[in-house]
Amino acid sequence: MGIKKISTTSLIFMLFSSVTISSSAHSADAQVSSVTLESALKRTLSNNPDLLVFDFKSASLEGEAKTAKLRPQMAVGIEVENVLGTGDVSGIRDTELTLTLSSVIELGDKVNSRMNVVSTKQAQLRAQQRIRTLDILGETTRRYINVIVQQELFKAEQRSETLARTMFQTVSTRVKAGASAPLEQKRAEAALSQARLSLLISEQKLNEYRRDLAMMWGDNTVGFIEAEGTLLSFPDSPSLESIIVELQSNPHILLYAENYRVQESRLRVVQASQQFDVTWEAGIRRLQGIDDTAFVGSVSVPLYTKQRNLGEYEQQRALLDSIASQKQAKIRELTRQLNQVISAKDQALLTVMTLQDNVIPTLESALNLAREGYESGRYNYIEWVTTQQQLIDMQRTLIKAAGLVHLRSAELEALTGHPISTKPTSTSAQSSNLTEKK
Repeated sequence: MGIKKISTTSLIFMLFSSVTISSSAHSADAQVSSVTLESALKRTLSNNPDLLVFDFKSASLEGEAKTAKLRPQMAVGIEVENVLGTGDVSGIRDTELTLTLSSVIELGDKVNSRMNVVSTKQAQLRAQQRIRTLDILGETTRRYINVIVQQELFKAEQRSETLARTMFQTVSTRVKAGASAPLEQKRAEAALSQARLSLLISEQKLNEYRRDLAMMWGDNTVGFIEAEGTLLSFPDSPSLESIIVELQSNPHILLYAENYRVQESRLRVVQASQQFDVTWEAGIRRLQGIDDTAFVGSVSVPLYTKQRNLGEYEQQRALLDSIASQKQAKIRELTRQLNQVISAKDQALLTVMTLQDNVIPTLESALNLAREGYESGRYNYIEWVTTQQQLIDMQRTLIKAAGLVHLRSAELEALTGHPISTKPTSTSAQSSNLTEKK
């Protein structure tokens, strides 16, 4: 059984490079025997409502772009003077009728400034979509790891139930032969019942984790039996220094760059608005009193435009300057988180190596000796059951520690936005399958 290089972001980036994955490839509802991490990620990409939101936001920006590139509209006006007065201007004898056409001439390249705002928003949206995609696929990876870990814990509980059943049978045989007290049989029977309870609870937990994983791609029922993965094969651990070097290309940091460009374009819009616009009007006037026609026209410009926009300019400038500070604060926070995750991963990996190479082999040998000693009458029941329980506990600890290594690796990739390794390593020659441990 194998996790197949649970270097998650390498798969995430492969999938993100072609987000438009055909959903027809995953439309079959029939239950399959197993699911891989790659297929789980593909299913999540093809059917996750959180990602559909970006399609609507993109359509909204397209509408905003259409509005931004519009030129000032033309206006038609009609003006009537000297109508229905008294005396010399009574009736319509001296009516003046003016038909005008007016508009605004935008100066300062305002149209391009508005278009730049929209284009930078589109780039910002793509960065946000990439981060959200990585978050969703990172959550899928974590749930996939939970299934892998729980599968191994379920197998450990099966082994525990087998050991408890063997112990009960051995103790019962000795009690019948008069070599052991009936109390030991009762305790062995209680231990077997407890082992069976733990097995049932573990199975229910496994079904829960399977459902959690299937929900990532919209299935309310589990359509697979097993998740493929090798629990004791790990990606290489990178150093904090090597990760910090690549931190500038982190999607979260790149988003700040896009935010900066958006704010810059907004600032240019404010700067462009400091340039006054020319309002013009032209038309034809009919002078009814003298039966003549004349052309009319006017041009107007606003005064003190720059001073009126000074407050907004200072506001947008302050927002632009704040983004650089936010970026530096984010880099420091990511560095702190990376240091904590790397340390936690190394501690979990050290636990795995110690348990797998030293503790568990020793306890397995001790359990064989305790069982043989009990059967020959050299050791009592307590020594046997205590040694067996220690072995079971250490096997559970090994599985959970191995799961923590993979979870921390996935967390590293989520924080960096890059695969931390493409070459998995094993903790020992015996790590290819945990079920080899008896």
